[in-house]
Amino acid sequence: MSRHAGRPFKRAAFAALVVAALAAAATDARAYCPSYTPAGTAKTQKCGVDPAPGTNPTTDGWHGIFATVAGGKAAWGAGGPDIGTMGSGCGKPNPTQQVPAHFPCHVLMAIAMQESGWQQFCVPDAPASEVGKPERTIVAFDCGYGVGQVTTGMHVGETPVYDRAKVANDPLYNLATGTLILRDKWAVAKCVGDNDPDVVEDWYTAIWAYNGLAYSNNPNNPNLTAGRGPYDPKKGGSYTYQERVFGWMEHPPDAAHWAALAPAYPNRGDIPTTGGSPNELPPPSCASPTSCAQTRTTHASNCAGTSNDAGADDAAPPPPPPAADASPGDGGPFVADAHPAGASGGCSCRSVTERAPRGPSLLALTALAFAAALRRARRRPR
Repeated sequence: MSRHAGRPFKRAAFAALVVAALAAAATDARAYCPSYTPAGTAKTQKCGVDPAPGTNPTTDGWHGIFATVAGGKAAWGAGGPDIGTMGSGCGKPNPTQQVPAHFPCHVLMAIAMQESGWQQFCVPDAPASEVGKPERTIVAFDCGYGVGQVTTGMHVGETPVYDRAKVANDPLYNLATGTLILRDKWAVAKCVGDNDPDVVEDWYTAIWAYNGLAYSNNPNNPNLTAGRGPYDPKKGGSYTYQERVFGWMEHPPDAAHWAALAPAYPNRGDIPTTGGSPNELPPPSCASPTSCAQTRTTHASNCAGTSNDAGADDAAPPPPPPAADASPGDGGPFVADAHPAGASGGCSCRSVTERAPRGPSLLALTALAFAAALRRARRRPR
């Protein structure tokens, strides 16, 4: 065989490896950003509103939005939908009463991080027909819109009480609409502790319901990571939705997003081992979703990024999070439609761990190295 006979093959192999390596590196380095359209979902989910063009707020910009939305209607005024009041107190000892709807900042920030990575607008990378189009609303395959991944009311034929176009085009309005849905979940959830909306941990069941009162979110589900400690997004593992939200509070992306808050967990022995709807729960005090050997206090949070203990703390250091290899279900979609009859879910609820920016994969780096070696071989004198 001529010494030149293999050159076309080598050139083709080199080109293919470079293309594959660059594609892999690009895919791994970008954040997850679907932007489905009504036309693209006409035969499946039937999204009712087109994605809107826009520029995503900065981290500081988001801080202002969270602070406004946490205050409820009195703070956001015409900038969000009407929301009314919410229940407070469960007779343990505070009497049940109605108070203006308001929300702990850590709850809002962590849910938004889990839902969308604080993205209202981004450059689409799915579906294929929309890839690379200008920055616009993030819209999941099931018609979850914007930073709160608002799904309820966003399909063809649905007529919600809020403005669907603003859900798509206005970050503050979108987040406020998410709290309207979260308030509704608070209303149907049974009491946690004294059902105090200012206590982060008292939102445990409402956060569960925001994703769906399904067995997939029951902490006794045997398909979850056994013996798991608090969820750490950098380590992964198979966790319930509400455990992931609590884990984000404890493990923010960085200090610029919010001050870490280590929430207490309910004793899962107080939660039925079957079904997806918990009973009333005592005040959470466990340092782990699966163990109460160590304890934590409950917390209030404010929008300045600091948190306050809502009770005395006798906690020892929390148990370590699960090992990185104990992650049979990490990153999979959550159940978004397993709600009680007549109820609707508020969120698209795909795991934000699917969207987090990552470095180039080992496959991409290996392919690039191999491609470079082939190039050097071609230049070597024969």
